Amino acid sequence: MRTYFTLFTTFLIFFSQHVSASVVMTGTRIIYPAQAREKTVQLRNTAQQPYIVQIQTDDGKRSDTVDAEGDFVITPQIFRMEPNAGQSIRLIYKGNALPQDRESLFYLNFTQLPASKAAQQSSNQLVLAITNRVKIFYRPAGLAKQQADTAQRLSFSLNGKKIKVTNPGGYFAVVRRATLLTQNGEILLADSAMVSPKSFSEWTPSKPINSLKGARLRLVLVNDYGMDTVTERLL
Repeated sequence: MRTYFTLFTTFLIFFSQHVSASVVMTGTRIIYPAQAREKTVQLRNTAQQPYIVQIQTDDGKRSDTVDAEGDFVITPQIFRMEPNAGQSIRLIYKGNALPQDRESLFYLNFTQLPASKAAQQSSNQLVLAITNRVKIFYRPAGLAKQQADTAQRLSFSLNGKKIKVTNPGGYFAVVRRATLLTQNGEILLADSAMVSPKSFSEWTPSKPINSLKGARLRLVLVNDYGMDTVTERLL
């Protein structure tokens, strides 16, 4: 089994970005309330063939091996999914104590490999493994109910040739797109970016900017449901 999934991961590195996944998750992100004993995730095999699926988690800061424990207990971790079948996954956080004034970010990785028949196992085949990587937002119980105000709380300042974006709140700001609407046209600030809570990021504008005063910011954030929320305001 260990050799099997070593090959599994090796093929994943080369091919996962060029093919479509048949095993999909309900939703686009996972919100894990800190007070919850566990979180259930729903997967579905949309194809007409069975797949072997492996689940892993990581914190985005280290390169976890296949048999690493990670910060979550995952049940089941490896399983077979029949065509058009569903599967429930249980996540239980077992890691270290986390900050209570901000969200913490983890990732769920689910990798699929076609289930081969016994007759096929003796022949040489190129098997493609596909992975999906989904954000897990670990949300403390005492976090202020201010997520809807995240866009308005972000502050922007010019730092040399870059835009410094400060997020004083406790929620991650997941940015689909950010632009400045000026008299000379639209300037792209960020595309598919994220600003951590109580932290800052620096964005490089698509065109030079001398001043932010009077410019109109158009910000598209992604909410818990994977939907876009659009706000505009003067800087």
